[in-house]
Amino acid sequence: MNLGEFAAALRGLADRAESELALECVRPAAREALAVLQMETPVKSGALRGSEVIRSVSGSGAFAEAIYGPDIVYDKFRNDGGTITKHTPGSLGTPAVGWFGHSVTQRGSHYMERGEELARPNVETIVRTVVREFLTL
Repeated sequence: MNLGEFAAALRGLADRAESELALECVRPAAREALAVLQMETPVKSGALRGSEVIRSVSGSGAFAEAIYGPDIVYDKFRNDGGTITKHTPGSLGTPAVGWFGHSVTQRGSHYMERGEELARPNVETIVRTVVREFLTL
């Protein structure tokens, strides 16, 4: 390869990186982050874990993002905690777990934050690997 061909190859690589490198990094990183999150998700029935998906991957050039996580009515309550108050007659609970009265307060398990922190080293490795392979002429 002569100097002119090398320069042209570098320009082509730079153009390709500018248009698609961030997305190339985010796609596999999001899959890894979701897999680690699912290992940290509390499991009672499996519905919470089963609701966790990658909702979107978007971006271009030097910026891309993935939106992932649970999509179920009680996900925020399970992660962050809070109080549920019943506004109709009867008590909260079930015969299997017991009855709690008209309100119940739960501490959050913060599993989403733990999952994100645990995934960070793997995600960084994935991004470095994708960049290294992408930048190979």
